Amino acid sequence: MRIAMVLDSWDNEANGAVVSTRRFTERLRAAGHEVTIVANAAPEPGVVPLPTFEVPLFAGLMRRMKFLFARPDRAILADVLARHDLIHIQFPFWLGVRTMRMARAAGVPTVATFHVQGEHILYNIGIRSDALVAQVYRLFLRTVYDHADRVICPSELTERDLKRYGLRAPSVVISNGVPAIFRPAPPGTGPSFGDKVMVLSVGRLAAEKRHDLLIEAVRRSRHAGRIQLVILGAGPRRDALERLGATLPNPPVFGFLPTEELVPYYSAAALCVHASEVEVEGMAALEALACGAPCLVADSPRSATPQFAIDGRYRFASGSVESLGARMDALLDDPATLASDRAAALELAARYRFEAS
Repeated sequence: MRIAMVLDSWDNEANGAVVSTRRFTERLRAAGHEVTIVANAAPEPGVVPLPTFEVPLFAGLMRRMKFLFARPDRAILADVLARHDLIHIQFPFWLGVRTMRMARAAGVPTVATFHVQGEHILYNIGIRSDALVAQVYRLFLRTVYDHADRVICPSELTERDLKRYGLRAPSVVISNGVPAIFRPAPPGTGPSFGDKVMVLSVGRLAAEKRHDLLIEAVRRSRHAGRIQLVILGAGPRRDALERLGATLPNPPVFGFLPTEELVPYYSAAALCVHASEVEVEGMAALEALACGAPCLVADSPRSATPQFAIDGRYRFASGSVESLGARMDALLDDPATLASDRAAALELAARYRFEAS
């Protein structure tokens, strides 16, 4: 098949949707399909580049998020539609809206993956309103998802949410999956912090990820003196988080790593923490499990990540520093059990292997 992957930003390894699209593109091409990327991207074989546009009030935030919107050039999109059998839309923004409209008019089949929750949009600009969240979802449905031949939802939670807001198109749940590269690294190959215990968090440094909650929980922990917190990700909150963490007994280590370089960190972590309030699936938590690291997750009704908790000991009340601290301390109190739970982490991750997706 000739498939066009349509997404705004392509050169952004900090964005889970982009990472997922890159993985599926590579696998589809290996299977013999012709896959073209239509995005704001550097020109190269297999890529149709589009110009950038910026929303004036939010340009600075989007640059710090390393996410660039693409301007939907009608002539370029018409040529793409004429040459492809299937259009796969990844984001419900201007590019996705215009591509969907043109594809339907041209009779080209479309698939759309749901990567962006309404809360992602609003929480990052400081708005917390259920009524406005509902309006964002309905806008996404009206302009993109209701017109797709099939909507791919990365989790059961996201499918339920779309149906709750009135999705009319047929949908299917397909996990982003975890590639085989994520597996336990040989002992001793990961980072070492001496006699300290590494607590790891991986994800975009944005407001809804709640790294601030994790830093405060470590501050209050009875294990604070021996915890080395490592936070790997990029995003607009980095400076604020560094200031917040500077007064910990062991200030957090911040960084951003390519995907393949995350494996030693996941493997060496005693515990991963995923405090995000909003998540369509939680790829970082799944990657951690696949490397044998148990993951403590926020039990948020807006997040699908609780599905990756081994059991109730690995869930905490979303937004509660007291609950997070208590759960984290209880797990760190018993290192033998924490270590033995690594087998359960691997077993849970095995249900989500990328090959199945």
